[in-house]
Amino acid sequence: MNSKIIDVNQSNFQHEVIERSFREPVLVDFWAPWCGPCRMLGPVLERVAQEAGSGFVLAKLNSDQNPGLSSQFSVRGIPAVKAFVNGHVVDEFVGAQPEPMVRKFTQRVKVEFKPTNANRPRQSQQHSLDPETRLLEARQYLNQGDGCKAERLLANYPSGSVESEARRLHLLAQFVCSSGQEVGGAPEVQNYYGHAASAMQRRETSAALYNLLVAMNQEPSNRQETPKKLLFAIFTLLGESHILTKQYRPLII
Repeated sequence: MNSKIIDVNQSNFQHEVIERSFREPVLVDFWAPWCGPCRMLGPVLERVAQEAGSGFVLAKLNSDQNPGLSSQFSVRGIPAVKAFVNGHVVDEFVGAQPEPMVRKFTQRVKVEFKPTNANRPRQSQQHSLDPETRLLEARQYLNQGDGCKAERLLANYPSGSVESEARRLHLLAQFVCSSGQEVGGAPEVQNYYGHAASAMQRRETSAALYNLLVAMNQEPSNRQETPKKLLFAIFTLLGESHILTKQYRPLII
């Protein structure tokens, strides 16, 4: 495969899809060897991707070999194509589409993409803000489901009275930005982390708490610290008086 067509899996998805999508759009083709429509759509996607000025990278993902990712991104049928821009799915379709429809789809995706500097402020720009403003803006981004922007604001946060709060929110921001991929664990547990991160991106905090609680209870005792920290980070984001904090905090032993 050339540089515009790559194979991705559980181990490199974060780097090749999520992080790469801040530099250029990435179209993920969820397929399987036994799928007839996949064999029809695949060559069309590859042909368009290899054209000069295509403006995107095509990432091929074998859904049979990566069920966790398929579940995380709610793939119900294949072929399924999901377009990632700035770490998020911005458009998608299911089924073998004719080439004119594929081309219209890729054009829509290119319109969604903006130059990197417009979406990822330089470190110097972010850290020129005072710590209090950085923390406030990071909270706003997390509440909007944008963990990546929050993560960059909270990186290298200075020590001080709210340092522990910033650390908790930074952990949560990293988790949301990576779509739960950095936590690791058994595939069945990883699914819950992925669902939790996706729920935070959709601003469905209750669903995120539920999935993290399930993940914590399924993890062995020596691996429960991370989901606990993530749960407490969400409590920090919500505040002690929030109804969800009061509902879920007593469930954490």
